[in-house]
Amino acid sequence: MKKYQIIFLLVFCFICNSMYSQNKFIFKYATIEDEYPNDIIETADGGFIIAASIGTYPSPYRPLFIRLNSMGDTICTKCIVVENANCYINHFIKMDNGYILGVGEKKVGSNNTKIWLVTLDDFLTVIHDTSFATNLSFCYEVFSFLDHFHNLIIYGAACVTNQSPDPHPFVFKLSQTYDSLFFHYYSNPYGQYVYSMMENFDNTGYYMSNYGWMTSPEYTPSQFLTYNNLFNIISMDSVPDKLDLYMNMKKINSTQFLISGKRHLLNSNPRTDKVGVLKLDSSFNVNAKCYLGPEDTVTYPGYNTNLSFINVSDIFLGGTINQDWSELFSSSHSYILLGKLDSTLNIKWQKEYGGDTYYMVWSVSATTDGGCIVGASTNDYALQGEQRDIYILKVDSNGLVTGQNDLPPIKSYDAIVYPNPGSDKICVETQLRNAVFTLYDLTGRELLQSDLVPGRSSIPVQNLPSGMYIYNVMQNAEIKGCGKWKKE
Repeated sequence: MKKYQIIFLLVFCFICNSMYSQNKFIFKYATIEDEYPNDIIETADGGFIIAASIGTYPSPYRPLFIRLNSMGDTICTKCIVVENANCYINHFIKMDNGYILGVGEKKVGSNNTKIWLVTLDDFLTVIHDTSFATNLSFCYEVFSFLDHFHNLIIYGAACVTNQSPDPHPFVFKLSQTYDSLFFHYYSNPYGQYVYSMMENFDNTGYYMSNYGWMTSPEYTPSQFLTYNNLFNIISMDSVPDKLDLYMNMKKINSTQFLISGKRHLLNSNPRTDKVGVLKLDSSFNVNAKCYLGPEDTVTYPGYNTNLSFINVSDIFLGGTINQDWSELFSSSHSYILLGKLDSTLNIKWQKEYGGDTYYMVWSVSATTDGGCIVGASTNDYALQGEQRDIYILKVDSNGLVTGQNDLPPIKSYDAIVYPNPGSDKICVETQLRNAVFTLYDLTGRELLQSDLVPGRSSIPVQNLPSGMYIYNVMQNAEIKGCGKWKKE
């Protein structure tokens, strides 16, 4: 009897460990073409499906789906080719029937574009493929969500003609059997980029966040459009704190929601952009806010999804540090930024990954094991030119990640030291508490030591001669960061 009890306990422990373990992995997909991830959705078995675009910059592109298991191993892939077309799947949503719906655009030749819906099962079998004709020339973005009536709301920004570059909002409403219920394009004299949409708190209408104003150019870069349930615009309001690009919205309770986005600090020199998140009430008043990213650096939010949570006490916010704001491809080196916040927007931790090539973050998604999966692209411009590879990070609840599938582990930083090279000061960006920065010469002789505070610490070094130095960041006798720093 005792033998069977031991076996039972071993099996029970194995099941519990499987249920509550947090997988960490790196996945890279590279071909001779240009590819980047648009969205990632978790499957019922803890695996993932990536919606990517693959092609030749600037066009044409075709959708690529990649199915991973929970450990980051490739199960299968599927590429959909439409002759003489530039098309993509930009966003995933889980339907009531358990299938995954991919929403995007299909544009054949010079014809008007179509809204494209592809329904998949967990192993990339195409269950349904349909498209809807529009009077639009092309779309800038296409996103979707299910409203409380379980109707599918598809929205984004698009242009009516190829000659006019200005995008304007559109909304498309469908049943889950793909019956078209509503379509409208909101033309006006000014252009807007659309990034997110959700129902209001009493489910009598909708909020849309967009960059640009519909009535006149305003100093505040972004606005909320409020629609009634017939999709008539009933009000226009400023987005607080001058958030602008790549905004995501998500409700956190019956009276408050979060909105994330990019915050450009005007008149900053060098230019400083940060990734921000605000907690707002139904009147768009700011109840709390948080910004991530170093000073004197351009940090952008993830392009499609940068804000995600399953538990409101564990909010993930991500983007790219040292984004080249003027170029899609760059010889610069950048970092993947990921922060974890609590429900009051206090930072639990903030980590940076990479720095060895040019990374760009496209999506950030919380996972059911308490961790997060980040969809990024990577590009070494000197070697690749206009050609990116897909780079996926799956981290645990503490932001830890390991290398798998024969890939080296990506460098993870709890502290960033910049500028490097520098001159009269060293800046250290970290969220560590009780941490210490120490600088040494190349013989190992200690030159200075400085206590660090959460956020940015500035350490004067104008009296040091030009040359190469070694630094480390310590917390409770544990090395949290180290490297070389050059004074010019």
